[in-house]
Amino acid sequence: MPKPKTAKIDAKTGDVVKKPVLKKNKVLRRHRVVYERVERTKKIDSRFDTRRSPIKWKTFHPRNIGVLYLYALVWVVFSTWISDTWITWLTHRSVLNQNAILTVVALGLLVPLAAGVFDLSIAGVVSASAITVSWGLVEAQWSVPVAIAVALLVGFIVGNINGFLVVKIKIDSFIATLGMSSILTAYAVWRSNNRSILGFPDSFKNLSNEFAWGLNKTVLFGLVLAVLLWFVFEHSAVGRYLFATGGAREAARLAGVQTDRYVWGSLVVSSTFAAMAGVLLASQFGSSQAQSGAPYLLPAFAAAFLGSTQFKRRFNVWGAVISVFVLQSGVKGLQLAGVGSTWIEALFFGIALVVAVGFSSFRKRVHGGQRRWWRREESGPEYFLGRLLRWGSPKTETSKENAQQWWFDPEDKQGHHLKP
Repeated sequence: MPKPKTAKIDAKTGDVVKKPVLKKNKVLRRHRVVYERVERTKKIDSRFDTRRSPIKWKTFHPRNIGVLYLYALVWVVFSTWISDTWITWLTHRSVLNQNAILTVVALGLLVPLAAGVFDLSIAGVVSASAITVSWGLVEAQWSVPVAIAVALLVGFIVGNINGFLVVKIKIDSFIATLGMSSILTAYAVWRSNNRSILGFPDSFKNLSNEFAWGLNKTVLFGLVLAVLLWFVFEHSAVGRYLFATGGAREAARLAGVQTDRYVWGSLVVSSTFAAMAGVLLASQFGSSQAQSGAPYLLPAFAAAFLGSTQFKRRFNVWGAVISVFVLQSGVKGLQLAGVGSTWIEALFFGIALVVAVGFSSFRKRVHGGQRRWWRREESGPEYFLGRLLRWGSPKTETSKENAQQWWFDPEDKQGHHLKP
């Protein structure tokens, strides 16, 4: 007969650290007795725990900054594979210049996602605004400010129509914005006669010229928008109400938040950002086509969702910006290595989107957003890193002698365990 399992007791403190628990195996569907760790009944306040490491090690965990580890892996692989072309400023400068417009689109997409709605019309808005500003400059002979203003007005109007359909008509945002995307594509084909529009004035092309270190003005424009949106998200009441609306709309409404206004406004902001991207797209490439915005839909969603798994565990600006750079760096490296330059980008971003959403869902469902052994007092001596690095153990001869004295109390919150 097997020996029954008993609770495991810490020899130094006498506390029960593990207890036997009867659990059902998910695979074999059989019950068995396993050990489960017992949480301490008396927690040490992290503000007064003098044994605790000042470094919050969970900040560096791959669950929080995995995209940075991914970039390090990409850097090592391509530095070894194609070192001649990868380790040059020209390569990374081209990544920044080519994807500044994608960054603007992804930043605008963050706003409705934070409010809990989708905007699938961003690709159509990019195409429509690019065709509008191009047609105005070439065919209608408008001035540059007027053409840009009309193109931005297109995005503003589309955002209000989306908001009306979602908030007032109560159509699901996925369906409403998907239908609007088809309408905008039809408008772009009609306005351009399904041909490329060329012949922009130099004053319009100057919007995307180089400004410093080989970087275009579009990079600076995207960085400015990122800083402004970061401030709104993290340091304003508008950002808090947006996330409250996206997290629990009915609870936020009952708490007094005008949730309909924030949903409507988020769709307007997203379309306006996409219209800005369309103007920059036409300026940077010197031409526009009816389908010029289509390649930005999937990468924008991939960057937004991958960024939501980084830093904040929700949709955030810098996670999306860094995700754009890291993913496009991987695509650029594969293209330089000669691996499928025509199809690799779609494959790369499709996989990234599936992995990002799946990883986020798995973390919330299984781990509750944290590793099981990575507790609030993650640096305390009673946990994994503390035991591994022997935090809290006496190091000097004096501290070893003090630890044996009757007046020594390392759990004193006020830190008065000193020699009387």
